[in-house]
Amino acid sequence: MLDSRKIIAFWLVFMPVIAILYFSLWMSIQLRYNGNLSPEGVVVHVKAFSILYLLWLLVFFIHGLFEFGVLRRYVSLVLTLVSAMAVNTIISVAYFYSLPDLILTPRRFLLIHVFVTFVLVLGWFLMVKYFLKNRMTEFLYLFSFDNELEELEKEINNNSYLGFKVLGHLNSEAIKTLAPNRDVGIILPDNLAAKPEIVAKFYELRKQGISFYNHKNFYEGLLRKVYLSQLNEVWFLENINYKEKRFYNLAMRAIDLLFGLFAFLLFVITYPVIALLIKTSSRGPVLFVQDRVGKQGKIFKIYKYRTMSSSAPNNTWTAVNDPRITWVGRFLRKSRIDELPQSINLLLGSISLVGPRPEQTHIVEEMRKRIPFYDERHLVKPGITGWAQLNIYAASLEETKLKLQYDLYYIKHRSLLFDTEIILKTFYYIFTWKGR
Repeated sequence: MLDSRKIIAFWLVFMPVIAILYFSLWMSIQLRYNGNLSPEGVVVHVKAFSILYLLWLLVFFIHGLFEFGVLRRYVSLVLTLVSAMAVNTIISVAYFYSLPDLILTPRRFLLIHVFVTFVLVLGWFLMVKYFLKNRMTEFLYLFSFDNELEELEKEINNNSYLGFKVLGHLNSEAIKTLAPNRDVGIILPDNLAAKPEIVAKFYELRKQGISFYNHKNFYEGLLRKVYLSQLNEVWFLENINYKEKRFYNLAMRAIDLLFGLFAFLLFVITYPVIALLIKTSSRGPVLFVQDRVGKQGKIFKIYKYRTMSSSAPNNTWTAVNDPRITWVGRFLRKSRIDELPQSINLLLGSISLVGPRPEQTHIVEEMRKRIPFYDERHLVKPGITGWAQLNIYAASLEETKLKLQYDLYYIKHRSLLFDTEIILKTFYYIFTWKGR
């Protein structure tokens, strides 16, 4: 069912948006030129905007508009689409006016086209949202021996917009009277093999149309994080590849060096202004240097712009709206400018562009004692940005556990495509000033 949702998202969201873009172009031409544009002029418009649409679709992807999660709330959907179309407008202006030889100079036409596209795309998304809400819900039963699936049930209920609803819990007696239903799925625990009579009953139900899911795989596919409370050594043996991925590592190192050189140049150019702002906001050094734990537990020094008062303790967790953060520091954190000195770490190879967040040494020591398998996050290089960083800002033990769920999911699924998704979404977060 989870894989089918990706297919449905492709046909109900991605493909229709492409068609909508060209239909919007046709409508905009009719509105702007009253249907009097010559065939040659239409061709010019189509060619010019076809190139532009590739960038528009990329912006939609970065904003998460091709994911079902964006349909959760009406306000979120509208604001996200507004943000995406604002970026697309800026890109379009830069595109057309940076090409002086291009015959097409849209001006009012571009504004009309952006508005028409916004209305049509929003209308389609609202229709999809209504359709999914009323026709895409799959009902689930949870089968367990010791209520070990309570956490999963809570997550499903908290994310009902994804199209699943728990009907209840099954036991050995209840499955004997369970009627076949193709719209029903059953989530199974790990220790089911110990009950062959139950396995036999489920096997018969499977033939009659009921779907079955492993609880860990279902949790992971639904929420894109691992099921931390159900992890054990066997899970790591089956899911985590401890061999080095040579091509992947080589490609990421090249990306790190390219991005590091660019970021280091920005760091050098902007340093005088940033340093002056930091000095005027509070006393102390411009740069913040601290020991962090890297790949395989190796200690390295991380470089950042100082965003806190130098008199405040800096060896504890940083919370959102932390009072130790200076007024300049808040701007630097929100804009991620405070990360520019980490270009030094990128060039040195102590961190990567994407990976788990490097933590302070004493926090790592404490978490190793309190969170099982915490040290597994050090299997890969830490990163400036990462899957966990996009989803949560940890400032407590419970939040650190949640962050580990995302970190382990990233380590299991890391690839150039996944890294690209994280990088693009990071730029979106910077643009919208999310988090921190």
